[in-house]
Amino acid sequence: MKVERITTYERFVDTKKDWNTLLFCSGQNSPFLTHQWFDAWWKCFGQDGELEILFFWDDSGSLVGIAPLMVSDAALRFMASHEVTDYCDFISCVDYRNEFYDNLLDYFQTNISKYSHVEFINIPESSPTLLSLRGLAARHEWEYEAHESEIVPILILPGSYDEFMQNLGRKNRHELRRKIRKLESLGQIHIERITESEKLSSAIKKFVSLHKASSPAKQEFWQKQEMTEFFYEMIHLFASGNWAELHMLHIEDKSIAALLSFPYEDTLYFYNVAYDREYSAYSPGFFLFDHAIKQAIAKGIKVADFLRGREKYKYFFGAKESKIYSLRLIQREKKR
Repeated sequence: MKVERITTYERFVDTKKDWNTLLFCSGQNSPFLTHQWFDAWWKCFGQDGELEILFFWDDSGSLVGIAPLMVSDAALRFMASHEVTDYCDFISCVDYRNEFYDNLLDYFQTNISKYSHVEFINIPESSPTLLSLRGLAARHEWEYEAHESEIVPILILPGSYDEFMQNLGRKNRHELRRKIRKLESLGQIHIERITESEKLSSAIKKFVSLHKASSPAKQEFWQKQEMTEFFYEMIHLFASGNWAELHMLHIEDKSIAALLSFPYEDTLYFYNVAYDREYSAYSPGFFLFDHAIKQAIAKGIKVADFLRGREKYKYFFGAKESKIYSLRLIQREKKR
């Protein structure tokens, strides 16, 4: 297996077609592993790192594995940050998976002098990375350390909205209907679903404004100029693949809440919700989530992923916990 080391942004840009072709047929497919996501992330947050992307090619010249990596603070890491990236992983062809991980560890061992350590964040519990690297680490003279880092509530969607409501249980079903009626009592309300690139770019400004005003913690989230730039860049790139949608909740001409989601394959990823605190007593977020779930079920989407965090509203809708892990590899000689 041939390893290609990519260290320039120009070469990374050229890999878009090969990258996504492999991702779409891998078992690790998610919007956070698309070429578009990494492109937006690197443009906005990559200034303190060095690209160390690895492409693995088989003997016939087919791409069979990708390690989306960078060197930062002398450590080898994913091209990602906790603030914006919910899932991270390697990308591998199912038929070459064992060989890919074996060659990956060979590469780490050969080049370990370049790094202080190797660490990876936000790996889903279902990822083959955890089992594969645990099984191979000892053979390659590595210590394997993995720990649960966060929880991801995930909702398996039924075949109909009526069934979804039944699954909520009597108490939550009654509470949701009460919240909907209370919001509707405010007057003329409507939800605008925005998916076109130009409209999204314009609407995201309002989303950012609402999100900043939602809480002091969220206002702090936007302190870095790169954060706003990332959202604009990511939304622009995702819109071209029909992977982004923004639901804006309006009372007459006033926007009071917004839900940013990624419809991707058979899953709807709820990325961020924002609302005007003046209307917090009316639960506009619940109204938007209910609307988005109803639409997703009608489209045949199978999963609603609420992404990281144990916020109570996620469990209200019936989501069940899934885990994500952080992984650290330390060469035994270095550990001694």
